[in-house]
Amino acid sequence: MHPHAEHEILEELKRHWPAAADKTPNPNTPFDRDGLGKLVYLHAALCECLRLYPPIHTQSREVAKPDVLPSGEKVRPGTLLVFHAYSMGRMEGIWGKDCMEFKPERWITESGDLRHVPAHKFFAFSCGSRICQGKDMAFVHMKTVAAAMLRNFRFEVVEGHVVEPKLSIILHMKNGLMVKVCKRERSAVTV
Repeated sequence: MHPHAEHEILEELKRHWPAAADKTPNPNTPFDRDGLGKLVYLHAALCECLRLYPPIHTQSREVAKPDVLPSGEKVRPGTLLVFHAYSMGRMEGIWGKDCMEFKPERWITESGDLRHVPAHKFFAFSCGSRICQGKDMAFVHMKTVAAAMLRNFRFEVVEGHVVEPKLSIILHMKNGLMVKVCKRERSAVTV
């Protein structure tokens, strides 16, 4: 649904797809970990997806000892704090006036590197002592699958299909995601 982002990802894949021994891009050569690290725009697009649609949309923590929240509110032991990551990803006070837009560029610095966003702001992998230990591996898997799929196929959401969340412990799509899948022309993704 975001052709500009798709175009940027495809251009990045063209620039960084692993080469064969003769230095030509080889469609059968998978990315290695270093190669995946060069896919900054793809990483940013995945972060943007997770910001807007975090898999775990609500998390809670119980206060262990008296503390003061950043808002100045005092909390006592036993108080249950609930964090609604789905809502937090859409809050102007956290993400700015364009918080409802899909904008991978927000994750990229002026020099083209990934922008560091604190875990308490980007809550998709939790934060603090409970941060997901598999976060880096999750990005390796997501980038590997996304690169292979986007390089080989074009995906179009079926016209008229309504995409809306179905609330459960893990955020799902209420009616799934109906798409048309078309084989991508080689010329669109090769150097």
